[in-house]
Amino acid sequence: MILFINTSQTDLIQLKLIKDDKITGQLESRENFKQSELLLLLIDQIFKNAKLKISACTAVAAVSGPGAFSALRLGVATANALALALKIPLAEVTAVEAEDNGKLAEVLREKIVNHQSPVIIPKYGREPNITKSRIVPARHDNESGG
Repeated sequence: MILFINTSQTDLIQLKLIKDDKITGQLESRENFKQSELLLLLIDQIFKNAKLKISACTAVAAVSGPGAFSALRLGVATANALALALKIPLAEVTAVEAEDNGKLAEVLREKIVNHQSPVIIPKYGREPNITKSRIVPARHDNESGG
């Protein structure tokens, strides 16, 4: 059973369970900026819906990009952690490869058989837009010359 995770958009959590090249379970959330709150709950839910324990998972796959910075990191980090904890293969998929359900199962089968990478590294498609903090440190009386 392969757990597929897609968090490539700010308003998307897409999970699929794939067995024998067929999607046997699927959950999707379209709540904006909710990946950190909902991802683990939805993973638990998809396995409960299938009446399976997460230990039934034989591989994990995640969309590695391109995608939204924080959303993508959450899905990729979760996939990396699950694969490491469960000691199962990990596969990365591009957002384009994830669009077609028929091709997705085929792509995953090949990538998992070839087990290409011990970790997935997010690929954002452009430089992350990380801003500096606008918090100005508080001045102490001895710094103001008084």
